[in-house]
Amino acid sequence: MAMFLVTHRYSDEESIKATKEAADFFKRLPLTGDVEFLASYNFVGGSYTIWRAKDREALEEYMKTIDAPTFHKNMEITEIVQSYPPTVEYTVRLWEMLYHMSGG
Repeated sequence: MAMFLVTHRYSDEESIKATKEAADFFKRLPLTGDVEFLASYNFVGGSYTIWRAKDREALEEYMKTIDAPTFHKNMEITEIVQSYPPTVEYTVRLWEMLYHMSGG
């Protein structure tokens, strides 16, 4: 399964609302077989969540089922791979990048 970083940004005024949405989400945390929630990190003005999903479309569809308008408002989904310690996925991506850069 692919891994994704989802960035959620919100204003200081929206922080309380975002906190309530996060609490509601963590109380329910319903997942399908195609999506797995891994971690959440907070920063001033937002949060990052880490997911595994069958593909981007499966994660996007799952996100639509979450009642969290503050988190959806400025949400950005980025596919990521672990680079250290190196994983098989990272090594394959590196080979693909090198092949692409060689003009292949």
